[in-house]
Amino acid sequence: MGESSASTKAASTGHSAPASRVDGIVADGNRQLTRRRAIGVLAGTAATAAAVVGGVAVGRSAGRTSLPEPARRPTPFTERRPTYAVGTRIHYGTDVISTAGHDVKAFVQTAAGFVFLDAKNTIYVANGNDVRPLGKSAWALTAPGSGSMAGWVEGFDDHFESVGYDVAAGRELVRTKLGNKVPRNVSLAMSPRILALDSDAAYLSTLDGLYLWELRSGSSTKVSTAAVGEVLAVSAGQFLYRNPRRPGFAEPGLIVGPEPGKPAGRIYPANQGYLSPKATYLLTGSTASPQLAPQATALELYAVQSGTKLPLRHPGYVRLIFSQWLDDTTFTAVGVRAGKHPPVDLLTCSAATLNCKVSVAAFSTYTFDQAPPRETPFALPVGSRILEPN
Repeated sequence: MGESSASTKAASTGHSAPASRVDGIVADGNRQLTRRRAIGVLAGTAATAAAVVGGVAVGRSAGRTSLPEPARRPTPFTERRPTYAVGTRIHYGTDVISTAGHDVKAFVQTAAGFVFLDAKNTIYVANGNDVRPLGKSAWALTAPGSGSMAGWVEGFDDHFESVGYDVAAGRELVRTKLGNKVPRNVSLAMSPRILALDSDAAYLSTLDGLYLWELRSGSSTKVSTAAVGEVLAVSAGQFLYRNPRRPGFAEPGLIVGPEPGKPAGRIYPANQGYLSPKATYLLTGSTASPQLAPQATALELYAVQSGTKLPLRHPGYVRLIFSQWLDDTTFTAVGVRAGKHPPVDLLTCSAATLNCKVSVAAFSTYTFDQAPPRETPFALPVGSRILEPN
């Protein structure tokens, strides 16, 4: 993983890196995590997560160094297309992937197929030929912009475990308790999550801070003491994080920079955000419940290098729900029209032309289930449920 990686491995697992080495750590992450889409904030509380992830099997523990190599054979889902799910079908462009009768509540795309959660948060893989359960449960999923990896966090009585899974090979590459011991008699506001990953490394947002975990060696380096929910995404070595001068979620403010938690740089007036794969563009929005992102909001587009706000045009839609970046300049979003229970369209928007066009018209409605968790009848490839704002 290069000279920068070697210096990272020299750090003791589970201990903070000196401040002077942060640039090296981020440079390492820049090389390893260059094609990832931003992932929104994990929805739900730790108590909810613990309730739905019981009964999962414990695999590898932290510190094991003889880890298997990721599968590298060609796989069929390498292209990013306008994608959504309704009921038991995932619509991947013009292709329809059956989920064998299982309702899709959240899902992500990998090069080897789609990983999804059903109503009980059981994890499945659907590849167009078959659908198989993994015998595990989670509250949310993470996947990179390319490759066959997927990740999630499983909850137990006194700790959480971060899992990296190779969909093409059908096996776990890593499972670790690192940073996720739950203190006694503590009520957690948010659950740990995997912030970003690929076949080489993962950023783990844990109860003890943000770690860079090397999948092949099992070594780790603490990048930041940022609490869960403070760092929203990482793309091309740039972090998207909440302004530390505005603690909590009451006042919006996001920063893009190489050192998460540093109170410097341009502040974007928002509380949810989505970085493009090369961190060229930033989409932002504000909602009453930012921890439940993505949600319908007035999405605004910025050029990260200059901080310039770009006049994105989407006439006819009062709000947008972010879906995914198809590449560094193109993203998809759900267009929500005015009115009660309006139909929704899947839009494809360009940061180059600043226009949005309809890819799929009226594929669902902007409504929510009557029973908790109150969620939309459709799912997007963001890895989490789309829940009604508080």
